[in-house]
Amino acid sequence: MDIDCQSFNSLLLWEPWEVLKSDKTPYKVFTPFYRKGCMKASFPREPLPVPEKLSLIKDINSSSIEKLGLLPVIKWYSSLENHWKIGEENAQDVLKNFLEGNLDKYKESRNFPTKNHTSHLSPYLHFGEISPNQIWYKTQYKRLLGPSLDNDADRFLSELGWREFSYYMLYHFPDIPTQNLQKKFDQFPWQSNTELLQSWQKGQTGYPIIDAGMRELWQTGYMHNRVRMIVGSFLTKNLLLDWRHGAAWFWDCLVDADLANNSASWQWVAGTGVDPAPYFRIFNPIIQGEKFDPEGTYTRRFIPELALLPIKHLFKPWEAPPQVLEEAGVVLGKNYPKPIIDLAFSRERALAAFSSLTEYF
Repeated sequence: MDIDCQSFNSLLLWEPWEVLKSDKTPYKVFTPFYRKGCMKASFPREPLPVPEKLSLIKDINSSSIEKLGLLPVIKWYSSLENHWKIGEENAQDVLKNFLEGNLDKYKESRNFPTKNHTSHLSPYLHFGEISPNQIWYKTQYKRLLGPSLDNDADRFLSELGWREFSYYMLYHFPDIPTQNLQKKFDQFPWQSNTELLQSWQKGQTGYPIIDAGMRELWQTGYMHNRVRMIVGSFLTKNLLLDWRHGAAWFWDCLVDADLANNSASWQWVAGTGVDPAPYFRIFNPIIQGEKFDPEGTYTRRFIPELALLPIKHLFKPWEAPPQVLEEAGVVLGKNYPKPIIDLAFSRERALAAFSSLTEYF
C-alpha cells in the first residue's frame, strides 16, 4: 500500500534474525549462540537519554483506567503488592541496589535462595519498565570500575543472554509454548494424575524444598531460580507429569511470567527442548535442600509448620524420630503431608521412561 514501515528493537539486545550460524541456520545450543553468535556480533545499541519532552495526542473520548474494569472484584493479588514496587523509577532502584550490593559474589551466591543475590529484575524487564540495554551497559560500567567483579558480571550478563536465547527460540520455533521442540518426546509416556498435580501446585508434596518454592510462588508471585529448577525437575521427572502443566501454572502465578522464558525454561528442565538438561539429570530435593538452604532459613520461612524441626531432619521429616516430631509440633499426614511419591522409585521410573525413547536419541 506504499506505506513505509520501520521497526525498532527495544525488547532485546540482538534481533533474532541477525544472529545465525555460518550456514545461516539458527543456533540450537545456548553457549555457541551467546559466545560465538551474540558476543561476536555488533554491540547492543546504547540506551538513549531520557527525552526532554513527549509530543502526545490527547484523546478526548478516552476512558479512565478505573472505568475499564481491568482488575478483578476480589483482590486476590493484594498480597503480591507487598513484595513489588511497580514502575520505571523502582526498576532503576532495583538495578542500582543489585549492582552496588549483590553483583559481588553473584556467580556463587545466586544459587542460594536466602542470600538474595539474584537481581529481581525479571518482572521489570517483562513489563518494559527497564531496558535490557540499560542493564547491559550499567553492568559493563560497574565491571570496568571493579575488575574483581569480572566473573560475577560475566555470569550475570549471560543470564541476559539466556533471556535472549529464549526469545530467539520463540522466534525461530514459534510453537515451543505448546509443542515439544524435540518431536521424539511426542511419544513420551507422561502420566495423568490430577491429585499429584494439585499437591505440587499447593506446595503439599511432603518434600520441604519443593513445597517452600511452590508456596513462595503463590504468596509472592516469584520463585528463586535454583528452586524453579528443582520444582520443575520434580514435576517432570519424579511425578512424570507433562511440562505443559508446569508452564501453565507458572504462567498463572509468576509476576515475571514471560512466554519466551517460561516456555524455553520448562522445555529445558523437562529435556524436550534445544540444549536441554540431560535426561538423566534428576534433582534430588533432599540433597538440593541441604546444599542450597543449609540452615533451613528459606524452607522454614515458607513452611512454618516445620519451623521447629532440627536442620538434620528438615528436608526429610519422615525420617525424624517420633519424639523429635512431637517436640517440633509436626504430625505427618495431618499438619504436614507425607511424601506423595518415593524418590528412588520415581527416579528409576523416569530413567526407564527416557530409555523407552532410546531409538529416538
